[in-house]
Parts: sequence; C-alpha cells; structure tokens
Amino acid sequence: MLVKYILKVLIVAFLILSLIIFINSIGMRLQDAPSSKKLIQVVTVEPFANTDTDNSDIIDAIVMDKSDAFCESRRGSSGTLEESCGKLTKHNCNSTSCCVWTSDKKCAAGNEKGPTFNSDKNGKTRALDYYYFQNKCYGTKCSSIEGFQF
Repeated sequence: MLVKYILKVLIVAFLILSLIIFINSIGMRLQDAPSSKKLIQVVTVEPFANTDTDNSDIIDAIVMDKSDAFCESRRGSSGTLEESCGKLTKHNCNSTSCCVWTSDKKCAAGNEKGPTFNSDKNGKTRALDYYYFQNKCYGTKCSSIEGFQF
C-alpha cells in the first residue's frame, strides 16, 4: 500500500515537472522578470519660474479671496457668469467684483457700469431704476432707497 502511495506521488510530481518544462519551452513565462519591463512614457516637470529668483510673485498671483475666485473661475465665459450670478443671494452678489444686484431683485453679471446683459427676451433694453455693485448704489432712484442695507 505504501508503494502505491509513493508511486502516485511520483506520477503527480512528474506531471507537474513536465507541465513546467512544456510551458517554458513554448516561451511562456510564469513570472515577469524585472528586466522585461519597458518604459512607456516620459514626463518632464518644469517649475513655473526661474528657481534662482524670489518666488513671491507666484504666491501673489494665487487668488485667495472667495469672491475674487468666483469671478476668476468664470473669466472669459460671460454666459456661465450670468447663470452663476443668477444663483447668488443679495449679500453674496454684492461681495463679488463681477455681479450686480438689480432693481428687479435679481443678481446678474456686471460691474459699476451696470449689468452686462440688460435686455429682455425680445432684445429690448430693460429700464432699471437702480443697481448695486459692491454695496454701492448706482442709478436714478438711489436717493430714495439710501438707507437700504444688505
């Protein structure tokens, strides 16, 4: 009985060894060797400014104020700015440098000269009694609402 058991173990070991030799002979590797790795992509990282100079000018260029960041992130896209300003509250609208609070009680894209888009759906200019830009009132009816605070 012991001989049968040893014979079975030898047959299994022989089959495993034969399988390993066969796989190796057809060129298939069971494990990648470290030397077989290939470089796929090279990335070059360059600094923003000359490393020999003072980098304080780079730090100054980073927008730290939330109100300024709101406007900077939408610079060059007036349609997106108009939509984004329309979602702001009175207080937040007046804290930005790119939105105005109109007499229609809506926030719109604009500056001290007024709303950027000041026309209705038919293309006619809307008559605004006043508008606020950074908590300062502009327009014909500002004196009648002078005590209004945000």
